[in-house]
Amino acid sequence: MKRFELLVLILSFLFVTGNCQETYCTEVKHKQIKTLQVKVQGETFSAPVIELNSGKVIEINFDALSHGYGRYAYTITHCNADWTPSVLSSLEYMSGFQNLSIDDFANSLNTTTFYTNYRLFLPNNDIKFKVSGNYVVKVYNEDRPKDIVFTACFSIVEPKVNVAATVSSNTDIDVNKEHQQIGFEIVHPNYEITAPQSDLKVQIYQNNRYDNMVKNIQPLTIAKDRIIYQFNKDLIFEAGNEYRRIEFLSNKYNGMGVQRIQFHRPYYHIDLYQDRVRSDKPYLYDQDQNGQYVIRSSQVEDPDTEADYYIVHFSLASKPIVNGNIHISGNLFNNVLNENSRMEYNEDARQYEKSVLLKQGTYNYQYLFVPDGQQKGETAPVEGNFSQTSNEYRIMVYHRPFGSKFDKLIAVKRIYFPE
Repeated sequence: MKRFELLVLILSFLFVTGNCQETYCTEVKHKQIKTLQVKVQGETFSAPVIELNSGKVIEINFDALSHGYGRYAYTITHCNADWTPSVLSSLEYMSGFQNLSIDDFANSLNTTTFYTNYRLFLPNNDIKFKVSGNYVVKVYNEDRPKDIVFTACFSIVEPKVNVAATVSSNTDIDVNKEHQQIGFEIVHPNYEITAPQSDLKVQIYQNNRYDNMVKNIQPLTIAKDRIIYQFNKDLIFEAGNEYRRIEFLSNKYNGMGVQRIQFHRPYYHIDLYQDRVRSDKPYLYDQDQNGQYVIRSSQVEDPDTEADYYIVHFSLASKPIVNGNIHISGNLFNNVLNENSRMEYNEDARQYEKSVLLKQGTYNYQYLFVPDGQQKGETAPVEGNFSQTSNEYRIMVYHRPFGSKFDKLIAVKRIYFPE
C-alpha cells in the first residue's frame, strides 16, 4: 500500500512539473540590456503584429551597455495563445536555423554613456515563417547559451475572419463613470468554426498591458456565420486616466516635465517635477500615446546610436498606500510589473521614488497600485478612473480546430475610445 501511495505521489509530481511551462512576455532579464523595443519596422506606434507572408517585418531593437561587439545569438519558439511553448517543432513553424548571431550592430557616438545598439529583423534572409500564431525570440550571450538576456514576443496573423467591435462608457456596472466595456462579433461567412466555445481563444489588451488582459471568455450568441460577444462583465475595463508624459532631448535645456538636469559622473541626472495623486482631481484631457515611447534627441541624425542615457528620478507625493505596491507602468518597462518597476516609499520626503536609466526621448507612463498577492494593477488609487479617458484596445482571435496541434491567429482588431 505504501509503495502504491509513493508511486502516486511520484506520478503526480511528474505530471505537475511537466505541465508547468514558462509563460513568455517581452522582458529584459539582464541589467546590461536597455531600451528593448519590439515593433513593426517603419511604424512608430504599433503592436508587434504582422501578417503572414505580407512583406512586413518585425524589428527587435536593443542596447547593450558596453562598447565593442558583444556576441548575441537567438532562438525562436512558437507559442500557444497563452504564450506557453507549442508542441510544434521548428521545422513545422519556420524555415532556417536556430542559434544564429545578431550581426547588425553599431557603437554609440558622442554619448557620455557607452553602449552598442543591436537590431534584428524577422523574417530575414535566414528565417521565414510558415504558420501564424505567437512567437518568442530568446536572446543570449553566445558564450553563455543558458543565460537568456531578454525575451521578445510578437505575433503573426493569417486573416481568416472579420471582427466588428465597439467600446462604450455605458457599461453593465456603471454609466459614464469609471469604466469602459468592449462588445464585438466575429464574422466568418467563408471560414468554418465548428465549436466556438472550445476551439476559439480570444484575448483583449488595453494599451498593450499584460496585467489586465482579458481571456477565457465565452460568446453570448452563436449564429450561422456570426459569433457574438456582448453584455459580458469580463469585458469591462477600468477606464483609467490619460498617461503622464515627459520629454528630455538635450542636456542644454529642460524638457517637458523636467525640473533640472545635473551631471554627476558618469551620468546626467534628470529630476522630474514631483507627480501628485490625480484620483481626487477632475478629468483633464491630454493627447498621450497610451503608454508608448519614442527615442529622440536634439540635433542628431540617428537616435539609435546618438541618443544619450540619463538617470531619471521619478517621485510621487502620497501617503503610503498599504497592502500593496506602487509601480511605474508603460512601455518603458515593457508593461511588466516586477521589481524593476516597483517604487520605494521615502518616509522623510513623504513620497514614492524610483530612479531609472533611460535613453533620451518622449515617454508615457502611469502609476499602478498592485495589491499584495496579486498581479493585476489598479489605476483607481493614484490615477483615478474616468470614463472619458482615451484608450486603445486590441482583440486577438485564435483558432485551434479539433485535431490541430497549435493555435492559429486568425484575426487582430484594434479599436479606440473614443471611436
